[in-house]
Amino acid sequence: MSLYSILNNNFPSHQNAIRLFHGRGGKTAELEHIVVDYYFPTLFVTLYKETSEELLLELRHLPIENILVQKRFLTRPELYALKGMIPTEANALEDSLKFQLTFGVSQNIGFFLDMATGRSWLKEHSKNKKVLNLFSYTCSLSVAALTGGAEEVINVDMSKAALNVGRDNHRLNNIDLKKVKFFSYDIMNSWNNIKRAGPYDIIIIDPPTNQGDSFKVERDYYKIVKRLDAMTNPGAIILACLNAPKLQSQFLVDLFKEHALEFSQVGKIDSAFQAMESNPEEGLKIVLFQKLA
Repeated sequence: MSLYSILNNNFPSHQNAIRLFHGRGGKTAELEHIVVDYYFPTLFVTLYKETSEELLLELRHLPIENILVQKRFLTRPELYALKGMIPTEANALEDSLKFQLTFGVSQNIGFFLDMATGRSWLKEHSKNKKVLNLFSYTCSLSVAALTGGAEEVINVDMSKAALNVGRDNHRLNNIDLKKVKFFSYDIMNSWNNIKRAGPYDIIIIDPPTNQGDSFKVERDYYKIVKRLDAMTNPGAIILACLNAPKLQSQFLVDLFKEHALEFSQVGKIDSAFQAMESNPEEGLKIVLFQKLA
């Protein structure tokens, strides 16, 4: 079956942002290098290797206003409009929440669909909680927590630009900015400031696999884990996230056993893409740990 047929047979009638096709999940032979995301009224196609023009042109028949193609396999990813235009302003809609998107030269557009289940968990469990959101990027998890009634959220990220988008995301959803803080810190060198804003009831750790010299998962993740006890209230929950394909969730379990015995594993949150992945351990992992009361 062609990519066009797969998409056309399952094209959504709603406006909620979702991944329509996840070739990188390894379930569709010969299309493993393609993913397709739906951000009404735009389809965002990401290519991880050169793809035939015939396959792409067929997508123009899909019932959507804009179709954008990103050539992510290039050293500098290129983006072009296969159909329609590249929107200068765009949002992702997820369960009545809106998140700003930026379609342009950057390989990331400001929003990660695989974390939808994490946002859902936070909306259900954040009421009256003080939340620390490490590696917050554009703060979608903060929006979810505050929508769920969080008392306060502290967002920490090195990127001032990402945090500025994060502020816009809170404004988009009519969230009181008095309940949220945005700290542009190098996390690994700012523990005193981060601890001072606590203690916390929920901590989200969602790092990039490799953030240059400032953070590398295998080198540095444990340095965060060993500080959790001093920053948290009894009963606190940790959302330990990992998106390194070569590392499994057991990597996180082992880190907590070695560096944070005060915490016990109490569950996992499946990635929103799990059903589309032949090996979910290669995608986003979210493991829940709770501090002994």
